[in-house]
Amino acid sequence: MKTITVVLLIVCVVLVHAQDKLFDDAKATNAVAVMRVHRVHARPVVSDSSFVRYTVTPQQVYKNESNERLGHTINVHGFSDRDGVPAGESTIYIAKYDVPNRRFDQTNGTIWMLVEGGGTNAVSHVGGNAGFR
Repeated sequence: MKTITVVLLIVCVVLVHAQDKLFDDAKATNAVAVMRVHRVHARPVVSDSSFVRYTVTPQQVYKNESNERLGHTINVHGFSDRDGVPAGESTIYIAKYDVPNRRFDQTNGTIWMLVEGGGTNAVSHVGGNAGFR
């Protein structure tokens, strides 16, 4: 009887912990960095209308495979024709993007960009919920 009680207790703790996790492991595999952020503002990039610049303040850094410190306010970009960083809190998945060559370059690009330029593979857990807006 004690064994069953202990096993049930462990299962409950694991399930509660899994619900508190605010990032998606599958999405994280394609990202150089994964962060829980608060969006400060969003604005179009004047010099190139195909981009939107999101200024975000990281609340928690879950993954960082770059040589950059990500604990401060940073700019993250997305393509203007895709979903981006929503207002409030969310988890974002980013990589470096080489603007002159118009390609993702993981850690050597010139700007931080939402994975695949935005959309469902770049944002999750909006407002603490498990889904994309």
